[in-house]
Amino acid sequence: MGNGSLKQDDQSFWSMFKTGLSRIVSDESLFYTWFTNRTGMNRMLMIAAPKMGTIVPVNLHELPESTIIAQPGAFLCSSVGVVFTVELVKNFGTGFFGGEGFILQRLRAEQGSAGQLFMHGGGTIKRKDLNNETLTVDTGCLMAFTLGIDYDIAQPGFRNAFIGGQLFVTILKGTGSVWLQSTPENKMIGKIIAAVPQKDNN
Repeated sequence: MGNGSLKQDDQSFWSMFKTGLSRIVSDESLFYTWFTNRTGMNRMLMIAAPKMGTIVPVNLHELPESTIIAQPGAFLCSSVGVVFTVELVKNFGTGFFGGEGFILQRLRAEQGSAGQLFMHGGGTIKRKDLNNETLTVDTGCLMAFTLGIDYDIAQPGFRNAFIGGQLFVTILKGTGSVWLQSTPENKMIGKIIAAVPQKDNN
């Protein structure tokens, strides 16, 4: 139930329990499963995505402050030393209309750790680097971003909303990296439901 720290022995039961609860509210499980190779030989571990989508490997030490902010459920697995905490969105509108919810995942690699992280998102995942730039994306398509990126929502205007069918869009500003997903879970579910044959009562 720990937070992934290298200092697992320093964590009390209640500290680990609270960390486990924070994972639950960010769409993860209460417990971690640790796999340790004690043979002195190279071994292989295979991981699988929990649903349709793409697995993205990230070296956290290559990112600002060795930290990434991700959508709920994005965490798949990591090396020991990647600390999991909860990140709250800055305002009500972003959490309600942004498509990511009010609770995000903050994943930080401790110094001296390998810093390996594997995330999962829906559809195709594209990394985009911003240099004091602004990027507008569809709501729900933001999977993760680094420190230095401001995340907010905006209205594209009545005409654009009427033609494009989007009342809100996600605005990303600053310098850093963002990871975008082509098919967020809510859209995937909507497409599946729309494709299910409807029962004819006549």
